[in-house]
Amino acid sequence: MLEVYPVQEKKEQEALCEKCGIKYDIETLAYAGYVKGVLVGVLQFGIHGDSGYIYDIENVKGIENTDALFVMGRAALNFIDLCNVKKAYFKAATVGREDLVKMIGFSKNSNDEWFMDLTGFFEGGSCQCKAE
Repeated sequence: MLEVYPVQEKKEQEALCEKCGIKYDIETLAYAGYVKGVLVGVLQFGIHGDSGYIYDIENVKGIENTDALFVMGRAALNFIDLCNVKKAYFKAATVGREDLVKMIGFSKNSNDEWFMDLTGFFEGGSCQCKAE
């Protein structure tokens, strides 16, 4: 079973990031994904002004679990939305991951940025998935 939890302690976030090859950023929030109690990935994100940002999203070195990355991405977006922030940007590495980024719900805007308008996205009990 896949479970995603917010990382509560900065020391823990730093250790988890190291396991995933992510540069730890003390200024960010984080989620960690686990399958059957085993760490499979980490996501770092933040909110600045009127926008939310996903900065890093990676599996543990040696593990490939796209489902965990997808769920962590959606969890971060849901948190951003619950903070009444409706603009989100994907700033993490995207090389070879365009399908994942699109699956999470982002698309390129006119500035060639991965962007998502969260207005109404989590309303009504089902997300408006745009997998292409």
